[in-house]
Formats: sequence, C-alpha cells, structure tokens
Amino acid sequence: MSSLNINDLFSVKGYVTVVTGGTSGIGLMISKGLVTNGAKVYVAALPTDPIPQVVEELNTLGKESGLGGSAQGIPCDVSSKEEIQNLASHIAARESHIDILVSNAGIRRDPPIACNVLTVPLSSLQESLWSSKHDDWSSTFAVNSTAHYFMAVAFVELLRKAAEKGNGRGVVVITSSCASMHNATNVDMMSYATSKAATDHLVRLLASKFSRWYVRVVGINPGFVPSKMNPVGEEGNLFANLFDKMPAKRAGSEEDMAGAVLYLASRAGAYVDGVNLCIDGGRILLANGQE
Repeated sequence: MSSLNINDLFSVKGYVTVVTGGTSGIGLMISKGLVTNGAKVYVAALPTDPIPQVVEELNTLGKESGLGGSAQGIPCDVSSKEEIQNLASHIAARESHIDILVSNAGIRRDPPIACNVLTVPLSSLQESLWSSKHDDWSSTFAVNSTAHYFMAVAFVELLRKAAEKGNGRGVVVITSSCASMHNATNVDMMSYATSKAATDHLVRLLASKFSRWYVRVVGINPGFVPSKMNPVGEEGNLFANLFDKMPAKRAGSEEDMAGAVLYLASRAGAYVDGVNLCIDGGRILLANGQE
C-alpha cells in the first residue's frame, strides 16, 4: 500500500550506508543527515582525518534524534583500488547489503601560478595554465572520477541485495560539482572542472550498466558549500565576491546537501536514475560567460 506521509516517503531509518570523505564538508553534512534520520553510516576517510572525533559527533546526533542512527569509521584512501577493495571487504564481512553508497571524496589542485583569467594578458594566462603539474591532473582524476567507478563496482553486489528490497534501496550517490556545468570562473579550475564533467557522464554510464538490477546511480552537483576546498566565510576566499551575484545570495548549507541526498536515496526518489541534481542556488544560470 502506498503512503504519501513524509515520514515514509523520505525515511532512511534502518538503512545501511557508506559515505566517503565523510569527516568534513559535504560528506560530513550528508553523514549527519543520514544518522539523524536513523541510518547506520560507515564513514570512510583518510587516516589523517579526524575519524574518531567525527564518529563520536555522529553517534551523539543519532542518540539525540531517537531514530537509532549510528556511525562507524574506517580509514580509506579512495585513490587506491586496493584500499577500496579492503573497505568493501570489511563492510561485506559485517553487512548483508548496502542501501546507500555516497561516493563523495574529492580534491582540487589549482595551478601553482595563479591569475585572474578574466583580466590578465595571454602570456600570463599561458604561464598560469602551463604551471599545472601532470601529477595534479592525474591525482585529481584518480579521486574525483576513477575512485567513484571503483567504489560503485566494489559495492555493486551489496547494493543489488538492497535493491531487491525495493523502495529505492541500493543507490549510489556520487558527488560532482556545478563546475562541470559552466565554463566561467575568475580562477583556473581546469583539472577539477574537467574531472567533474567526466564524473557526470560516469553517473549515466554506471546507471546503464547496473540497470538490469535497478541499482540506481545518481549524482549531485553542489555549488558554493563550506568545505576544506571552499572555506566559505574565511578571509581571502576566492569566490566570496560571487555570493551576492547568485539568485540565492548565499552559500549552500547542510540542510541543502542532506535534504537532496535524503530525497534521492529514499522512496521519494526511487524513480530517479542516471541523472545529476544541481544544488547551486542558481549559480549556473548566471555563470557562463561571466565570473
């Protein structure tokens, strides 16, 4: 029997989930949203990240919400195929299925020689672009694109078992960026934006590969959201002058990020597959050809 009650439509209570890059920024926002609403979250992050402290914070949220949400932490460098396999094996030994995989970890490598691409002469632009290192491009793609592929493949059997339960379970949510959707910025983010464009297409490729089992694959494309990569509110932020030029006139919040994932990963979003949801406060409506 169908239910249009919001508590049923958007419920993730009892779901088993994995979030990479879950100790900071967008990943932490998503983890908090899942735990608060009763999900069990495996938080995967680099060994140097504050995993124990974040897990403690998340478990406190779970207790306060009263919905049974909880968190566990696992070190994992997603740029390593071996570590991704170890992560999947660790969880497979403890869980019969995975309802939600949030492949979120990402990096940005700006050129060592910075410039304002809107004003500098061609010689200075060339100098800045040429200062990018080949390793910066390869490491960016390793985390921002390739890791999503291997994460989805490593967990696909656990996701299939969840998908058999119906109601939208067994979904991969991949974090991309609105930078993949426009071609203008006042700084050079060529490797980052290119890797995110590749990730957008990867969403569709994976969704088509997994379609026979309805293991859904969807993407989110956030705009300006506070993170290590984008320290909103801090002095010297590269994008601070753009906030007031956006329709929303603000940066994204944890409600924006968690709300989008709760929709896509719950019964409410069960008919959504192979697409990306842009969550940018209208940024891309005005970005092309401008800043």
